[in-house]
Amino acid sequence: MDPGLSRLKLASLALALHPFPTARLFEVFSSPEGILAAASSELKKAAGLKPSEIRSILSFDVDLVGAQDLAELKKREVHLVSYDESRYPENLRQIPDPPPVLFMKGTFLASDWKALAVVGSRRASPYGISVCETFSRSLAAEGFCIISGMALGIDAVAHWTALESGGRTIGVLGTGLDRVYPQANSLLFERIPSQGALVSEFPFGTLPLAWNFPRRNRLISGMALGVLVIEASERSGTAITVRMALEQGREVFAVPGDIRSPTSRGTHRLIKDGAKVAESVQDILDELCLRVVHETPPGSNRNPPGTMEEQRDFTEVNPTFSEGGRDRGPAHETRPRLALCDHAGTVLQMIGDEGTSVERLVLRTGWPAAKIAGLLTELELLGKVQKLRGNRYVRSE
Repeated sequence: MDPGLSRLKLASLALALHPFPTARLFEVFSSPEGILAAASSELKKAAGLKPSEIRSILSFDVDLVGAQDLAELKKREVHLVSYDESRYPENLRQIPDPPPVLFMKGTFLASDWKALAVVGSRRASPYGISVCETFSRSLAAEGFCIISGMALGIDAVAHWTALESGGRTIGVLGTGLDRVYPQANSLLFERIPSQGALVSEFPFGTLPLAWNFPRRNRLISGMALGVLVIEASERSGTAITVRMALEQGREVFAVPGDIRSPTSRGTHRLIKDGAKVAESVQDILDELCLRVVHETPPGSNRNPPGTMEEQRDFTEVNPTFSEGGRDRGPAHETRPRLALCDHAGTVLQMIGDEGTSVERLVLRTGWPAAKIAGLLTELELLGKVQKLRGNRYVRSE
């Protein structure tokens, strides 16, 4: 292994073992190596660091982070993805406390920004399972990456339906990636990396301790544009995910359930408190201001809407799709592209020549940060805007 690359990975691993306020640190010091090599006076200038955190960073010795740990990561095909890398999930950058480094098995694609978290009861009813399959299948057909927490019940149904529909899915764990939890999902654990990724901010050896899962839940909502709740009791882990989503400015959708079922009380409470009612995927598309236009070149044979070809070639950022390491070749003749929706046009008009921040756009529009981030990504894909340092955007034209 290249010595420089090895040291960078060791620095990333050290940072993963001792997470700190991420965005500000990387803005100032650029890389894991830069953070760990910073002097005391430089660290004191980085806003948001406590004296104890500064002392901890200064005490780091990258050489004490074993090469054996890196060898174990390689053996299990687990990658370290740090905040400064382009493949770090873009939606996750927008939350207040993104992890400095993610452990990832599988692949992140640029198109995964178009993601929805699907969560709900571990004790899903037949109604909940059926509804989850319907929504997850339709979301996959519309190019959404399905994100969930690998739990039994609704989580597992959402993951499996995305896989079986030929879509992408990301499973977020509350343990290290060396541990399958729960064991009942071992087959799911094996399948997901071929059509998405398994993700954790916890190092190998981390047990499924209760306090890990609220941190896991903030990643589930943070990687998505919104959260869809399908069946939940009033007091459940789903409620934590919803709270995290609201704090992050994500949209929250809830599917109405059977009024006689205890697992409907949580979703009905969410609706009473202002969650958007989701009776179909179109309700979600309308709220997020996302739509897909299917173009057919003259003389070509158009695939029926919702076929596998259209499901897998959502965005022009990824003209090919790698599944299980196999390149599917050049882009298909029939493929969807993003269309500039009215809200994206409004955001474009508000972007100045010197660059405009996401925070400024949130203030000017009154829309959630997640919606602004999604619209900006749409504009980037269309070549209308460019992203600058400091989370600012300028027009490309």
